[in-house]
Amino acid sequence: MSFIHSTITRAAAFTAAMFASPAMAADVTERGMSESDFPLVQELVSGVYAYSDTLNAGQLITTVSLIVVTSEGVVVVDGQNTIEQGEAMVSEIKKLTDQPVKYRVIASDHGDHVNSLPALKAAYPDMTIIATPISKAIMAENAELPPVDETVTQARTLTLGGVDIRVLNIGRGHTGGDLVAYLPASDVLFMGELYLHDVFPAMITAYPSDWVETIKTAQDMQVSWYVPGHGFVDDAPTLKEQLDHSLKATEHVISEAHRLRAAGHKCPDEKNCPAFEHAEWGEFTEMALFASQAPRALARVYAEIEGRLP
Repeated sequence: MSFIHSTITRAAAFTAAMFASPAMAADVTERGMSESDFPLVQELVSGVYAYSDTLNAGQLITTVSLIVVTSEGVVVVDGQNTIEQGEAMVSEIKKLTDQPVKYRVIASDHGDHVNSLPALKAAYPDMTIIATPISKAIMAENAELPPVDETVTQARTLTLGGVDIRVLNIGRGHTGGDLVAYLPASDVLFMGELYLHDVFPAMITAYPSDWVETIKTAQDMQVSWYVPGHGFVDDAPTLKEQLDHSLKATEHVISEAHRLRAAGHKCPDEKNCPAFEHAEWGEFTEMALFASQAPRALARVYAEIEGRLP
């Protein structure tokens, strides 16, 4: 119990520091924090934790995982970027509970969410790894990752200790194989990389128009907690409000691409995108990773418009 008290107290102190800093910033330094403040464990509701560690993507931001602790085992949704960060996650889980991790759900198959997986599998060898068939195939190309054990096409409910965790495919967006985790009793929806809190829409493998519709589907669920895959886990009302901001940013990228293309500006790829010089981004330039992700996003929408997406 002393470990749990220490973890929650530390999270509460950091949360207070967050709200004393710029409320929307995804950049760790803009929140007055540093890498030494992480990993950060925040209890959202009883037994449900947002777990954040750092990712240096040109700016120092956070990657968020979900940990659900029950009397019959633990479910982890998404991971972190390195083996060392995976080992840190294992350490934090063991502070929370003696129960083993029974399931690891792949909400995003990108490296910054799965590279830590071998550490979790080493600590919990009987753990079942769940992903979409698309993510399973992508992850199978990386020999360093343990294989996916089970796939979900549309929906599957995991029940442990009387807690239901609904693993859902509500539509693709950031990747071709996005999943979310919905806890109906706790009113928590972990969206993974479908929700980038104050991070510019990252579209390296995205399906832009689908992403818009998927966010709207999540909003229609009207849950209390919308938990992002990147960015700070602020209070529930802020996260709900900022999900709409994320939607508007995604819609803006799409509308700009259509406008620029109609005007004859070219964007064959992110490194050869003259159209970018004519784009109008407004308030969205303030989002984290704008400089690196905006050209990439514009090129991805052009590819969608021109029928070049896989």
